[in-house]
Amino acid sequence: MILTSHNAYHKSTRDLYLNNEIETQRLAKCLAPFLTSSNLVALCGELGAGKTTFARSLIRFLANQPELTITSPTYLLLQEYEGKSCLLVHADLYRLISQDELTEIGFSEIIENAITIVEWPERFPGLIENADITIKFNMANITHDLSRIASLNAETILLSSLFTQYHILTLLEDSTWRNASRELIAGDASGRRYERITSDFNSAVLMIVPPTKPDQAIRANKTYREIAKLSNSLDTFVAISNGLLTYGFSAPKILKHDIQNGLILTEDLGSETIFNTDGPIIERYKEAVRFLETFHQVNPPQEIPNYDGTNYQIPKYDTEALLIEAELFIDWYIPNLTDYQISEEQRAKFLDIWKGLLEPLQSEPHGWTLRDFHSPNILWLQERSGVKRIGLIDIQDTVWGHPAYDLASLLQDARIPISNDLELELYEFYIKLKFKNVANFDAKAFSKAYATYALQRVTKILGIFVRLNLRDNKPEYLKFIPQLIFYLNRNISHPDLFEYREWLNMNCPSVLNDNIEGISLS
Repeated sequence: MILTSHNAYHKSTRDLYLNNEIETQRLAKCLAPFLTSSNLVALCGELGAGKTTFARSLIRFLANQPELTITSPTYLLLQEYEGKSCLLVHADLYRLISQDELTEIGFSEIIENAITIVEWPERFPGLIENADITIKFNMANITHDLSRIASLNAETILLSSLFTQYHILTLLEDSTWRNASRELIAGDASGRRYERITSDFNSAVLMIVPPTKPDQAIRANKTYREIAKLSNSLDTFVAISNGLLTYGFSAPKILKHDIQNGLILTEDLGSETIFNTDGPIIERYKEAVRFLETFHQVNPPQEIPNYDGTNYQIPKYDTEALLIEAELFIDWYIPNLTDYQISEEQRAKFLDIWKGLLEPLQSEPHGWTLRDFHSPNILWLQERSGVKRIGLIDIQDTVWGHPAYDLASLLQDARIPISNDLELELYEFYIKLKFKNVANFDAKAFSKAYATYALQRVTKILGIFVRLNLRDNKPEYLKFIPQLIFYLNRNISHPDLFEYREWLNMNCPSVLNDNIEGISLS
């Protein structure tokens, strides 16, 4: 009998510590959904290592029969079972004497359209090499009789997904969530995924964050994420969420977390938004504006406690971070969506203009800047009152920044078009609240800051959306670019941003539209 290898993909090996039989069964439960017809699972390990326990559990999950009787195939070499989608073959080659024995029973033909689980695969040449996943159960250096180390070898992507599912089930393994249903909600531009976890009595949201791919240092031995002050760990989400809750705002409560494996289970704030198919719901947007003004009054400290007893220092949204974000426009948007090329001299002028705009603002009062305060990340909590009706998600990239930034983020939303009139109405609503609550509020200085941060943000996002298309294969964000161009033209009508308008006119005039009227924020 000849086996032909069909595993041309990249494989890797990862170890998983299994404390008991329940965890062995959990691994089988996680693997079952990934297996399809013609897949081969090879189970290795000495006698009593746990191969048969795992095989029986896997077959029961594949057959969807928790009480199915699984007899040992040691003497018959193999047993067949009806799975949910295809035939299941359980083989045990411990007593295999000759390869001819398998040939005689038509082993190759039987497994061709089946999911095959083989114990002692090393007794037949080629089985391990052709396996889609090989699991070696090792009892070495284990102090507890029921503990095992499972070494899994498979396609790297499969292993990553399998381990994620295993850690999710481990996180949910308590009386509240053990039998809960799971429903995919959505992902976002970052690659995070979200699931709604529903039990008989409650629901929660599971955030699943894949490992961050290592970035190359691009400047002064720092990566883009480091320079731009982007979060590299889920513990920042926990710290910010707990901080917002401490001050009475509606961030999701943290129910459980596994920071190491990129999992957080949070309170379910629902799915009602501040907009509908007709666009912004004005009263809800006004409440979001009122939240920002209230939030800016509270002004939480820059250093806050984290869940592990340490303190978390919220990073400052400094000129360096804002500049490298603006550079995305000349690194991604201009060379890929226009016919223009930017010389080093033109780049230097671009950066000089932005430094001149941003550095003076660093001396103005700063506080918490949620950074992504716009329609996808704002939920409407009708049952609550006042600004607590504003539910806050996607908060892990919070920085220590200027209060104008989040207002600009809300009022110039790429996904939900905001008209000139509505932006002006909401902006003036914020200003009126500031005059009412803050002595000596400088509306003129705030106007310049608002226009500057709004322009920086639009400039950044134009680059990000092109990068998402070209680097991350997410073309769906390109449809928002015309709205961003509309906002860009609205912003550069501000007299203090004239120099940047001139740079665009010289180096990328296609983004300019003289027919777009800016709003007066003075």
